[in-house]
Amino acid sequence: MSDAGIQHFFDPNGLVVVQARRQDVNGQCTKKNRECKGAEVRDSPYNDMKASMYLLGNAFRINQTKAPDNLPTVKAAKAFFKEMDAMEKRVKKGKAGDRDAIANYAAALAILDEYLDLVELPPVDSGEYEKEFSRAVGDSARLI
Repeated sequence: MSDAGIQHFFDPNGLVVVQARRQDVNGQCTKKNRECKGAEVRDSPYNDMKASMYLLGNAFRINQTKAPDNLPTVKAAKAFFKEMDAMEKRVKKGKAGDRDAIANYAAALAILDEYLDLVELPPVDSGEYEKEFSRAVGDSARLI
């Protein structure tokens, strides 16, 4: 991954989470400034990944008596976040290619493989995650 790709992954404006849409009522703009287009919601691909991983990990529970933080899937996700958060700090300081950032990345990939196995998804090196996909809600399933 290039430095620009790494920067984009952690960029809080790098991903449109919710697209802007018109907010008129029956075709009539109800705002005084006649601007009826709402604002888009943006976040980093990494923050989107963190939220998705936690929710998916929490969904893989056997019963309701175990707290989410005690689930193996959530523990793996949190271990991944710890390594990636350390890497993010180094990237923001402009040290994306130093030895510590690379070590964080390698550790995170190993943990990610464990997590993917726990949530019954293909491993990192399967090639599934190299395919282009749409993030639009309801557009299509990611893994087909």
